[in-house]
Amino acid sequence: MPQQTIPAIDFNFFVLGDLGDMFDNNEIFINKNYQRGDIWKLSQKIELIKSINQRYSIGVLVLFVNDEGKYEILDGQQRLLTIIKYLKETLPLSDTDITPCAELSRRDKKLQDAYCVFYLKLKSHDPESKEEDMVQTFLRLQEGTPLNKAEKLNAYRGVFKDTFKETRETHPLFNYLGTERRFRFRQLAAELLLLELDGNFDNKTFPSLDSETMIEAVKKYEKRISRQKLTFYKGNLDYMERSLNMFLGAFKFRDIISFYLLISYLRKKRAGNENLQNEYAVFARLFMQKLNMFSMYQDKPPKGMTKEEFETYKKYKQESKIMTTSDSLRNRLEIMLSEFARLNPMIIADRQRLHDVGQKRILFFRQQGICPECTKPLTFKTASAHHVIPHSAGGRTDDLDHAQLVHDKCHKIIEERLKKQSKIKMLHKKATVRCT
Repeated sequence: MPQQTIPAIDFNFFVLGDLGDMFDNNEIFINKNYQRGDIWKLSQKIELIKSINQRYSIGVLVLFVNDEGKYEILDGQQRLLTIIKYLKETLPLSDTDITPCAELSRRDKKLQDAYCVFYLKLKSHDPESKEEDMVQTFLRLQEGTPLNKAEKLNAYRGVFKDTFKETRETHPLFNYLGTERRFRFRQLAAELLLLELDGNFDNKTFPSLDSETMIEAVKKYEKRISRQKLTFYKGNLDYMERSLNMFLGAFKFRDIISFYLLISYLRKKRAGNENLQNEYAVFARLFMQKLNMFSMYQDKPPKGMTKEEFETYKKYKQESKIMTTSDSLRNRLEIMLSEFARLNPMIIADRQRLHDVGQKRILFFRQQGICPECTKPLTFKTASAHHVIPHSAGGRTDDLDHAQLVHDKCHKIIEERLKKQSKIKMLHKKATVRCT
């Protein structure tokens, strides 16, 4: 069994008077990738400065030293930020009895500058594991503080982290979502990315979006992400931004996830035409309008909504409450696919007796993207519609109850089989006539 590696630990102190210059020279720095911002209330900051003035201890900081000898804050960020604000006179003191730094007497200034800020300095033995040591130390230190999922994700590094961070910062979709709190938009970008990377859209099976699964994804894709899937992921975001833009501001995060699954499925299956972007936009407005017509706790449908619609949208609301489970994601997508097919009106078939795009789409969703002949997944663009009851027997193109969508090659096999069956019937009929 290999020996456990333990970071080197050194106990030391800074004097308060040096901290301002150390921050200015970047000798002590905050890693904004996973640290929270300035979240202390003013009352907490005032109490800290009072403690320093009264020569009380403010606790021990925990710092990680990098290869350049600079200190990265692992624990104590709020205390250090408060001290720096006081030293630079950006801390509001007008309603307090604290003397501003610039107004201290020479004696008091010397006493304050000499105040010792104690710290533990950690340094990893192994260069290969130093990032992991730092992340794990940070997470352990924060166990008493409720970090949310987004903050935990931001404590890690690698390609997956870089990708969702870059996407959140550069993609225009996130500009419509309002004010970000505690890395929540980064978390959303990470969740959508994981759905694209690990989701099976043929079978509608998706990874859970809980903290444990997300952190495993960060580790799994630390070195590499499929370029093809990454391109498709960003293409889906482009579709959503162009189709929905300002409307995105009215979406809850769980709805953004659902609509991402929908557009990714539609694009993968080519279940649409050149007008897909407009159809998607119209559907989103209709769907959200119906969704907001009632509360999940209502027992009866609101005015203007059928009982069937009410039950469908209520089920969606119930599934959305669960939000992160694989079953919830699949169920929400299936509801949306069913509604997408229903709300996009069917066009009357042309005189050539061919099913149009709208009719084919209905068949596609009804069959859940599976060819009934070979039971393999269909690609919408190349699929062929088959009249189960032929026109010669009274079948109608607009009668979708007697139609199915199959692979083009399967359609040819079916046609050949029907010809053989017809030929056998004719021979049998002739034989019967001769016997009589």
